[in-house]
Amino acid sequence: MKRPSHLLTLFVRQSYCERPSSRVSRRSTLALDATGRVPPEHPPPPAPLVTNHHGGLRRFAADLPRVTEFVTLGEGDTPLLPLPRLAAELGLNQLSAKLESTNPTGSYKDRVAAMTMALARDRGYRGWIATSSGNAGMAMAAYGRRAGLPGFLCLVASAPQQKRLPLVPYGTGVAAVHDVGDGGSAAAGTRLMEAVRDAATRHQLFVAITAGSFNPDGMRGIDTIGYELAEQASDITHVYVPTGGGGLLTSVGRGLARRGIPAALIACQPSGCAPITRYLAGELDAPAIQRCDTSISALQLPHPPDGLLAADAVRASHGWGTDADDDAILTAQQRLATTEGVFVEPAAACAVAALVEDVDHGRVGPDHHPVVILTGAGWKDLGRYTTMADQIPVHAVDTVAAAVDTWAEHL
Repeated sequence: MKRPSHLLTLFVRQSYCERPSSRVSRRSTLALDATGRVPPEHPPPPAPLVTNHHGGLRRFAADLPRVTEFVTLGEGDTPLLPLPRLAAELGLNQLSAKLESTNPTGSYKDRVAAMTMALARDRGYRGWIATSSGNAGMAMAAYGRRAGLPGFLCLVASAPQQKRLPLVPYGTGVAAVHDVGDGGSAAAGTRLMEAVRDAATRHQLFVAITAGSFNPDGMRGIDTIGYELAEQASDITHVYVPTGGGGLLTSVGRGLARRGIPAALIACQPSGCAPITRYLAGELDAPAIQRCDTSISALQLPHPPDGLLAADAVRASHGWGTDADDDAILTAQQRLATTEGVFVEPAAACAVAALVEDVDHGRVGPDHHPVVILTGAGWKDLGRYTTMADQIPVHAVDTVAAAVDTWAEHL
């Protein structure tokens, strides 16, 4: 409809700063009359571009490091999913899972990446540099591009192909590094960290390593898991956290403590690389070992950078450490998929394996409400399923009915 001639059209541009106070569109059109007022019949301005809490970390801005503008791809506000069938099998009345696998790049690392890139951009860095076994690398690559910051990634050479391939579209600089990860030594890991720090200084890069000892302000993004759990289920009694470097557990514990949730933190590690759980059990004088012997990607840190911080958080919460061998972790991964339809990577399933172990030993009982933090999606590590996928039988159209009948015999 043609506007009356006595109306003036004013285009009001507003820069869309990703902050809680500025969730407005870039452009709204207001029709003003000759007195400069909006006529009563004029429709309201357009709705915010981001709604229903899917604006990333910004809604927790008051509890996070101050930045001028948040960087977001819609991370956070992940579901807390009841697991009734698995709970029944374990003899529990309640069991829930925090699905961090639903974050934009498939893992909880998106939270730290969002906070890290906001800080790096706010502080004027030219780019970023990080180490990763895969999840952090993809998160930093995506959020780095979102923030307009280039980056360089030192990737564990044994990282699964599914964690390598998604890096390619982002154009991130990548170097695959031997002697860290599966079979890696603490000494090699230390040298790598030193090389990263030196390179960051030379090229004015933000150190985007996902550890509190290297990137304390960035890791605060993970505190939001604790904040969300406090909103979703204030009656939780135990939180099972897959633990590699210790930063995730430390941050979740900090978030829960700030919201007054007295849940016990359980550090979950593979038996072949369990420096934190062994330290908590009094087997080691420090949370560090010489070498890892586990196939569970993302949990292969013999000298966890936040090991002491994680141990302190566990003790402060009256929790403990539980380890499980690789076979138990892979069994838990399969059990979670077939029982509840939730497919996660082996590192995430470590939390489920540890819970099963604790239930078997009477540390968790029917009246408790444990939560498992499912850190990453199953598609991130598919190597063990390759052979099974190759064995899927091929049928002609005419034999499909017989194949279905054979399958149905087991219903």
